[in-house]
Amino acid sequence: MKSVTIKELFSAMFLFEIGNTILFAHGISAKQDSWIAVLLAMISALPLLYLYIFLYKKYKVNLTEILKISFGNIVGRTISIVYMFYFFNMAARVTRDYLELSTGSIFPLSPIKFIAIFLIIVTMYFLLFDISVTLKVASILLPFFLFLISVVFVFAFTIPGYSFSKIFPIFADGIVPILKAAYPKVLAFPFGEIIVFMMIFPEIKCTKDLFKYSSLVYLITGLLLAFNNINIISAIGVYETSRTNFPFYTVTRLISLGFFKNLDSLYIALMIIGNLIKIIIFAFAGLKACQSVFEIKEYKFFLIPIGAIIYALSIITAESYFIQIPVELPIMALYVHVPLLVIVPLLLLFAYFLKGINKML
Repeated sequence: MKSVTIKELFSAMFLFEIGNTILFAHGISAKQDSWIAVLLAMISALPLLYLYIFLYKKYKVNLTEILKISFGNIVGRTISIVYMFYFFNMAARVTRDYLELSTGSIFPLSPIKFIAIFLIIVTMYFLLFDISVTLKVASILLPFFLFLISVVFVFAFTIPGYSFSKIFPIFADGIVPILKAAYPKVLAFPFGEIIVFMMIFPEIKCTKDLFKYSSLVYLITGLLLAFNNINIISAIGVYETSRTNFPFYTVTRLISLGFFKNLDSLYIALMIIGNLIKIIIFAFAGLKACQSVFEIKEYKFFLIPIGAIIYALSIITAESYFIQIPVELPIMALYVHVPLLVIVPLLLLFAYFLKGINKML
């Protein structure tokens, strides 16, 4: 493993958190208060982040190894298999987001399978190297990514009818819709997904001030996504935001800079950078979990079959994509994300303290 700086880790974590999340208006069920739901979820996610880092620092191994240490080989290995499939499914889900937007609006005549194969090949190529390569690439791409987002945010003001008055009145329906929007959906996606880095931390050496820099990632991500919601609603209104699957893309298409109109190329660049980093990290975590479950020395033997699985999942789920956005995401958040991102880590914490008490006795 090549040396990785904290800046490179920070860049990868930030691009992972933003990744495909910038495409959506998170917590839009809270209407014009959705930005408050995002900030609330961000603050609530900080204890979760601390829990993930605490567990890593106590055991100094990845998540699946912690599971086997805490719950025993059989139970730990079984839960590790669940996490393995979870990581692969999430890689396929991010791939699906890219495929749907690409074929649904940007490249309507392009075969979806061709785009999927291209994306998987690039992902598998990066995974041939150690994860430090991806982290270093992320640090190079981050300034360009932030510049592109800034262009959209700044020039969204040129959209006819843009007005901050559309985010008012605040708390029009009370606090309950905000809480329902924040928990568990926004808490899990994107903030809880950072658990994937528990599979990466043991691979790198720059873990000093880990919580400090990870918290900064959360803070910037939360502020950015909150402003993204404000920006989108101010541009196209609450109703249009709630009915559009990719509102950020809609806003981008409405921006007009003189003879530069429909800035699709800018959006394509954002999608490629954010989505690719996220797919690679999820796929890497799944492969490391696979390596732990089957106790093999090298995960690269699984690259081709795992790439085929991610490809197949992305194609199958893309066929019912617009049904899954309103139906699958709430179910996934409650019955998959909450157990894997919240309940299991809390059980690991309980097991850690229980073992400590037993040692004292």
